[in-house]
Order: sequence, then C-alpha cells, then structure tokens
Amino acid sequence: MINEWEARTPRTSTIIWRILGLLLLCLLWLRGQNSEVGVVLLLFLTMMALARWRFALPGWTVIIDQGACLIMLPLWPYAAFGLVMPTFEGMLMGQPWYILPGLIGSLFFSETSIPLAGALIQAGFSGWTIRGWSQETNVYRQEADRERRDRYELESLKGELLLANVQVSRMAQLSERNRIAQELHDDVGHELTAAVLAVQAFEQLWKEEDPLAEDMFLQAKKRLSNSAHHLRETVHNMKPIKAIGIDRLEEICSGFTACPVNLKVYGDTSRVSAYLWSILEPCLKEALTNVLRHTKATKVEVSLDINPHIVRLSVHDDGVNSPGTGIGMGLRNLRQRARTVGGSVSTDATDGFRLVCVLPMEKEL
Repeated sequence: MINEWEARTPRTSTIIWRILGLLLLCLLWLRGQNSEVGVVLLLFLTMMALARWRFALPGWTVIIDQGACLIMLPLWPYAAFGLVMPTFEGMLMGQPWYILPGLIGSLFFSETSIPLAGALIQAGFSGWTIRGWSQETNVYRQEADRERRDRYELESLKGELLLANVQVSRMAQLSERNRIAQELHDDVGHELTAAVLAVQAFEQLWKEEDPLAEDMFLQAKKRLSNSAHHLRETVHNMKPIKAIGIDRLEEICSGFTACPVNLKVYGDTSRVSAYLWSILEPCLKEALTNVLRHTKATKVEVSLDINPHIVRLSVHDDGVNSPGTGIGMGLRNLRQRARTVGGSVSTDATDGFRLVCVLPMEKEL
C-alpha cells in the first residue's frame, strides 16, 4: 500500500497545478460570454500541458503558449489569465527569461490587473517552489541510491571475504597435510630406512658370526628408537592447543549453565572439515545466546547428524519467544557464512525455538 507522503511527489503536484490552472480558465470562460476563441485557447493550452506531461519539451516552448495567449487577447479578454500556464512552466524549468514576453505583453492589459498580477505571481512562485522540491527529491534519491549501492557492494565484499576465508581454510588444510607428509618422510622415513638397512646388515653379519653383528644390532635399535621419538613428536605437534570440532561443541554445551543441554552426535565427526566447524560452532553459540536473551527454556536439545553428503546441526529449546523477537545481525551473518559454502541456516519459532544449520560435506580428494 502506497504511503500518503510517497504519493505527494513533485511530479504529481505539477499535474495537479496544471489541472487547477486549466479549471481556472474554464471558470473564466463560463463567467464570460462563452467565446469560441476561449475554447480554442483552452484546447491549445490543454494539449501543451499534455505534451509536457508526456514528453520533456524544451524551455523555449513556453513562448508559443504566451504567443497564443497574446494573440487571443484582443478577442477574449480573459486570455491574459492563460499566461499563468507558461509562467508556471518557465519557473518550473528554471528558465524565467522565457516568460518575459508574456509579462511585457500583460502590461498592456488594463482590466482586472490586480487579480492578473496575483495569478502570475502565484504561478511563478508555485513553479519555483516545485522546482526546488524536485531538486531536493532528486538529491535525496541519489543519496539513497548511492547508499543502497554501497550497502550492496559491502555485502558482496563481505561474501567474497567469507568465501576467501573458506578457500584459505581449505588451502591451509592441504598445506598442513603436505607439511606432515614431508616431515614424516624426512625424519621418520629416513630413520626407518636406516633401521631396515641395519637389520639386514646385522642378519648377514650374524650368519657369518662376525663380531660386528652386535654393534649393527645396537645401531638398528637406536634407529628404531629415533623413529618412534620423531613419530610421537609429530603427532604431539598435530594436536591443536584449543579444542576444535566436536570437542569444542561439547565444551560449549557443558559450559552452558542456564538450563540442561543434551548433545547427541550421529556419524563420523572426523570427516567434517575444519572450515565447517568454524560455521557450526557460532551457530550453536547463537542458538544458546537466544535461549538466554529471548526465551525461558528448561532444556535444550542439540543434534549433530553427519552423513556422506551433509552435516546437519539442530538446536531446539522448549522456551517461549519474547514479543518482538526478530532476525538479528548475528543470524544474518550466519546465513551469509553458510551460503558461501553452499549451505543454509533456518529458524522456526512455532514450538519453542529451533535453529537448523545444513552444510554440504566436502568430497574426498
């Protein structure tokens, strides 16, 4: 439904003023002797008004209107009031010099000069006022369009940054795999190879009952010990300092003290990539934050389902939402982050509050 103030635009005001000006001339024609010349002038001014409404006529066309009024003036005295139309149009276009011929010609019209002067002044003031209003409206619309465009570019940039974050996470995961493989190859692999060679040499020397067999056995034992040490060190360095994945979700649920939280996990959590955990974790936090701020829940059910195609996180509480609770900035950000990886975040407040996050699983490389 169109707002009342939205319907009042400079364009509609211009149309209303033109209609009122033509009605004024019609009343003057009815008041007079009903001259045929008046009808011709009214029809001509009406056609010019319709042409200006439909097309953007140049400013000099108001001289044609004034010429028609001055020509009809000797035959119909009220034709001088027709000058209000070109006077209004000239001021509306911001070209007041085009109305000078009509004003000069009206000076020779002696009858009813005061009403005529008042009508001309009112027409010029109305045209200039509507012109200023139109300019301010255009400036406001340009600012609104620029702000809307900036907001769209900001949202696009935000989406690109989130997508870049996902790509960087995937590249970091591949880079870490490559680093671990290289470290195992350079340290553990070399030591194991040397140990195998030492065992083979020991076997040969032992068969020959060579006294160096014992030294070769000790060397192979040392190599195996070094391999085990490097392997333990590599595994220890792989473990993150801060809990991530399902451990982090369990930590968040156990740290929530407002009401009991029951976490159920279905599927293999080791198949979920790190960048997907970075979306699931804030989704769980957002849902629990909603419980604290907007509901009076007595329990929260958290379900994490993992299958070969998708991972689905569902958080449902039995509380009652506060009036006026809507979609906040946090939920909008989560939806945008989920869309960057091809997923979605939805909510349902019909029975308590439910937040569901569905993300596609990354295909095995």
